[in-house]
Amino acid sequence: MEKEWARWLFYVDVITIAIFVIATIYLAKDAFWAGYYRGLPDINKYGDFLWHMARDVAFQTATLIYILFRMFRCQFLLTKKP
Repeated sequence: MEKEWARWLFYVDVITIAIFVIATIYLAKDAFWAGYYRGLPDINKYGDFLWHMARDVAFQTATLIYILFRMFRCQFLLTKKP
C-alpha cells in the first residue's frame, strides 16, 4: 500500500512541476504582451493580458505551495527517522 501511494504521489509531483513550468512560460508571454499593448492606445487588450497574468500567478502560487509543502514534509520525515 505504501509503495502504491509513493508512486501516485510521484506522478502528482511531476504533474505539479509541469504546471508550474507551463504557468511560468505563460506568465512571461502574457507580461510581454501586456507591456506591448500598454504602449498602444488599445487599453482593453492591456487589461485582458493583466488578467491573464493574474491567472498565471494563481497557478504558480498554488503549485509552489504544494511543492514547498511536499519538500518540507519529506525533509521532516527524513530527520525523524533514526
